[in-house]
Amino acid sequence: MQAIPKQISEYISMGLTQESVKKNRSVYGSNEISTNKKNGFFQMLFGVVAEPMILLLISISIVYLLLGDRNEALLLLGSVIGIICITFYQEKKTETAISALRSLASPRTNVIRDGQIIRIEGKDVVYGDLLILNEGDRIPADAELLSDRLFTCDESLLTGESIPVNKSAGQSVYCGALVVGGEGVCRVTSVGNHTEIGKIGLKIADESVGKTLLEIEVTRLVRNLFLVAASLCLLLALYFGFIKSEWLQGLLSGLTLAIGLMPEELPLVMTIFFALGAYRLSTKNVLVRRSSIIETLGAATVLCSDKTGTITQNKMKLGKITTTETVENLEDLKEVSVLSKQILQIAYFASKHPSFDPMDSAISQTMESFHQSGNFSLLSTKEFPLTPTELTMVRVLEESDGYVCYAKGSPEAIYKLCNLGDKDLEHWTKKTNELAREGYRVLAVAKSDQSTKDIPENRNSVSYKLYGLISFLDPIREIVPEAVKTAYHSGIRVIMITGDYPETAKNIAKQIGLENANTVLTGKELADLPDERLRSVLKTCNVFSRVSPEDKWKLVRILKSEGEIVAMTGDGVNDAPALRTANIGVAMGERGTDVAREAADIVLLDDSFSSILDSVRIGRQIFDNLKKALGYLIGVHIPIVGITFLPILFGWPIVVLSAIHIVFMEMVIDPTCTIVFEKEAAEFDLMNRKPRPSTEPLLDKELFINSLIQGFYSLLSVVATYWITQFYLNEEGVSQVVSTATFVSLVFSNLFLILANRSLHESMWSRMRIKNSMIYIVFFFTVSVLLSSIYIPGMNALFRFVPLNFLQFSVAILVAFIGVLFYDMTKVTIAKLIRNTQKG
Repeated sequence: MQAIPKQISEYISMGLTQESVKKNRSVYGSNEISTNKKNGFFQMLFGVVAEPMILLLISISIVYLLLGDRNEALLLLGSVIGIICITFYQEKKTETAISALRSLASPRTNVIRDGQIIRIEGKDVVYGDLLILNEGDRIPADAELLSDRLFTCDESLLTGESIPVNKSAGQSVYCGALVVGGEGVCRVTSVGNHTEIGKIGLKIADESVGKTLLEIEVTRLVRNLFLVAASLCLLLALYFGFIKSEWLQGLLSGLTLAIGLMPEELPLVMTIFFALGAYRLSTKNVLVRRSSIIETLGAATVLCSDKTGTITQNKMKLGKITTTETVENLEDLKEVSVLSKQILQIAYFASKHPSFDPMDSAISQTMESFHQSGNFSLLSTKEFPLTPTELTMVRVLEESDGYVCYAKGSPEAIYKLCNLGDKDLEHWTKKTNELAREGYRVLAVAKSDQSTKDIPENRNSVSYKLYGLISFLDPIREIVPEAVKTAYHSGIRVIMITGDYPETAKNIAKQIGLENANTVLTGKELADLPDERLRSVLKTCNVFSRVSPEDKWKLVRILKSEGEIVAMTGDGVNDAPALRTANIGVAMGERGTDVAREAADIVLLDDSFSSILDSVRIGRQIFDNLKKALGYLIGVHIPIVGITFLPILFGWPIVVLSAIHIVFMEMVIDPTCTIVFEKEAAEFDLMNRKPRPSTEPLLDKELFINSLIQGFYSLLSVVATYWITQFYLNEEGVSQVVSTATFVSLVFSNLFLILANRSLHESMWSRMRIKNSMIYIVFFFTVSVLLSSIYIPGMNALFRFVPLNFLQFSVAILVAFIGVLFYDMTKVTIAKLIRNTQKG
């Protein structure tokens, strides 16, 4: 409970009672914006299990159980459990982080209830509550101002404009605004979803979140591979049935072939790629709410950015000081003139300290940066505050020779206070207009001509001298120009969408290096343009000013309809609908509202614009490495399937692989894809490429051809080892020598293919200059297990292997290496042919 100030004592009896609070809460609801309900455990479980890739894993596990291969079935079911656990963990971690951000933004406020002033949580405010708002308070609900004392608030989170707005009795104040000056008493008129913020939240809820490009592509790929595998399964079953009259064997062989062809590792690989990608981004202060969205960022073609708080710092900075004869740009100076120092002192003494007003803070910071000296211990004896009719702030200070008045305010009001002549008025008005056109917010400063013995009765009772103008700007974030340059090199178009003035928007666009910065389209012009004309203008115009939330939403929708992959950044409530509609919504975590964060796919915890480009780079890297992993997966399945079924189909003397050998191969394939390729460094031209087209498949023509060729060479190596060992190196005629040597060749062929698949365009020799520590780990682990399975008694009996002599072992490795070497040369040649064809 707080003491009751005299100026608000007349409102004490107007506050709600506890009974009224309960009634209003039941009728009008609580002061919370409804968000989507969290799914329960079983709903989340069903959502994960219903994914096509998980269903594929479960189906394959069941088939293996039917075939009696429990080891492989348990391995795959273990993978399913692992994926579910990772998904649950990621969901929980993200929601916890979002909840923490939400709690940080929950404002506390003073209300009058039962004749007392109490401080409560913003969520406990109800319709009809009487609020007492002071400097620094965040307004918890929409309300009508009943009484004000120089009440000023910053509505930039709602409107996008960083300039504080003066409010007077009878006007509305809005949830989310920050009180930067004065105090007021207001009556709550809307809470929760009925506030302006809440209405935007409802619009967000209407926007459905679709699947990412990669999710759609993988679903299509899995379906097509399933159709191919099913067709081959049927053909093999019919072959055994009609030709050899072995229908049961044909069915089992066909099913095994289908399973061997299906890249069941792909779901696990994708999940771990995205989980590790999300973790890597979290170390760069980027919270990913949907890990699969990272890949879509890599395909982004347009980056739409809000200005306030995203491109700019959303805090005022003193940019220029204008005297009678000179204009000093503070950005370029380490020291200012004596007259400019005097102007700074006058502005400082005319300001309140400490203050929530961003301009007052900017003046103080500028004084400190130029080591400004002066008697700052002087106390104001009287103030003539800013009012709707008197747009000047005058403070009277007592000095050694009397009382001196210091004034600052709107240029027009100060010019009037100084009684400027026509010539001087024309001169200063011209300077003011020039600064305004450059995007500055301008104040004039003045000081009384001479000190007085008595305190002035009003601000007009003394004469003033105009000293000059101080100009403020909302400075850009230092990293933004470089980030914009990087975006252009990456083929990403940058569009700035702001609620600010056209001249200000144009000035900011030039500073950050936007293309066509002189072309600015306002919200009114936007509304007047027919759709066809707007689509044409949108191809070249990169700056939009004075736009409403509806305009932002409309622009994003049109860009998407033109086939663009749109990433939208923002921090305010007014950005939320566009964030939700965009392919990738990127919200600011430090300053952003709950609504913006809930609507976004990605939250930048440090509000750094450059983090967006880090996300794009990682998204592209993930897609690149996924392609390498997929090419490897398809390639290594071909020799496994081939050496398993060629001896059966053609009646070769020795059957090489059994179920346990395939399990061993899977132990090599899974860690290889998830550890080695995920860890692979980005290729040199990653951020110099154009974004990949949304129609480009994961398994494109080049990758498909490469996969088939590497699989063919690998199979050729394994078959060659089979016959070389059979005819030339198996002196004792032991069949297990042939199967062991063939298996060694298959394992090393897969290991060498790792090196060849590190790049889809470079040779494995040139790629070796880039380190990947996981390669050594995988090679060491795989070779250790292989040697143990061949040379340790008991283990070789389990795998049905026999020890090989040095020649047999060496030949198996050499043949595997030669096969991969031929593939590597072929790969580089094909890559050059395809690129030359594309250029032509």
